[in-house]
Amino acid sequence: MKIETIGIVVTYMVMLIINFALSKLFDFLPNKGINIPFAIYGTVMEIGILLPAIIYTKLKGESLIDSFGFRKIRPRTVFLTVGLTLLSLPPFWCANVLSQIFVPNTAVESASEMTSGSLLGSFFVVVIAASICEEIALRGFCFNRLKKVTYLLTATCISALMFGIIHLNINQMCYAIVLGIIFALANHASGSIWTSVIMHSIINSLGFIILLLGEMAANSAGLDLAEATEMERVQDNSMLITGLVLLAISIIFLPLIKRVLRKIAVSENNPEAMTNLGLCKETNKLEFDGGIAK
Repeated sequence: MKIETIGIVVTYMVMLIINFALSKLFDFLPNKGINIPFAIYGTVMEIGILLPAIIYTKLKGESLIDSFGFRKIRPRTVFLTVGLTLLSLPPFWCANVLSQIFVPNTAVESASEMTSGSLLGSFFVVVIAASICEEIALRGFCFNRLKKVTYLLTATCISALMFGIIHLNINQMCYAIVLGIIFALANHASGSIWTSVIMHSIINSLGFIILLLGEMAANSAGLDLAEATEMERVQDNSMLITGLVLLAISIIFLPLIKRVLRKIAVSENNPEAMTNLGLCKETNKLEFDGGIAK
């Protein structure tokens, strides 16, 4: 158990170092007149996060499919996962808005990079590459292994913190931690990494579309989206009020999130997850029939 814990920590540190080194490299290259499209460097950075997890798993002689939790889920679970994603939006927005009281919106600052090149390539990086690579690395590897050596709550919080730190900035770290907790619990409920991959891709899709529309609106008005957003953030005092409203909505949504997690566990016939998540007192009081609790 101790060796496995060390292995998790070391592998994550390698992920972090690679991600940091690549981010600095791609910040440095434009100063030397080397401009690399977002689609290329974004993909390289995502692969850089993923590779250490794959290498560690292969060195241990374990199956990548089984280790990372690539297990089929039922159509009903997919619909429930979409619903869970929608319920997760207020906590996500809350963390994003409250963090902007102190720091700029990082996604908006990089909007021009994403939209200046190939939109299809940028969409691929943000929605496909980021969702799959980060979920395999942070949930498939870190969370799945952590919950074998510690308590579920501890594994959830640590993997969420890891997810936040890997983004290398305060703004994204704040909402990534919140999402990381929900993603981990969703994976545990379903027993499959596909739940968080779906959630991650939906959230990133929405973010990408909003940034694209914002960039188009700013350009048509002759403004720079990043500068306009930052000026509004600094001068406007509405961030705190908006954040508190979203916090209240998030608290109201918590029982609904818990209920959907229970339904996902039931849909996948996963009574162990229901017990571990505290969603039922006694597993043997539930009878399963095709994923429906009686």
